[in-house]
Amino acid sequence: MSKRKKQVEEFFANYESLFNNSLSNGDFKGEGIAQSFEDFFIESSPHGVTCLKNDSKFLDNIRTAFDFYRNIGSKGMSIVSKEITLLDDVHAMAKIYWRYSYTKGDKEGTIDFTNFYFVTIRDQVKIFSFIAGDEQKALAEKGLMPEGAAVPSQ
Repeated sequence: MSKRKKQVEEFFANYESLFNNSLSNGDFKGEGIAQSFEDFFIESSPHGVTCLKNDSKFLDNIRTAFDFYRNIGSKGMSIVSKEITLLDDVHAMAKIYWRYSYTKGDKEGTIDFTNFYFVTIRDQVKIFSFIAGDEQKALAEKGLMPEGAAVPSQ
């Protein structure tokens, strides 16, 4: 495995850990999550494309999102597998297969989904764009949130 590919592997292992620490025990790692993103980045989902700035508002949105996830019974996010494609000397695409676990009342289960991340690889790896599926629809189908309700934007 190349050094750059290993950097991306380690980046996503750390990202998964930051996410789960923030979610499971209330040890909020929002600063670390925010540091995983470039100063400006793009999110694309079935609900549209958004250009975001990595600033204090973004950090507040991360905190709000984790409060939301804990309130709907989110327990963790695990990387099931990943495919990393080096695009050039400083860019890569990572196709991450996630497994989201939840417990809400008598409901317990998992939701599998895939996100695509585009990262820069310089002194450190950072996300500059990602493509996500329809998280709101998946959560509603499992009865974790009302149909038509919105997941707080990050």
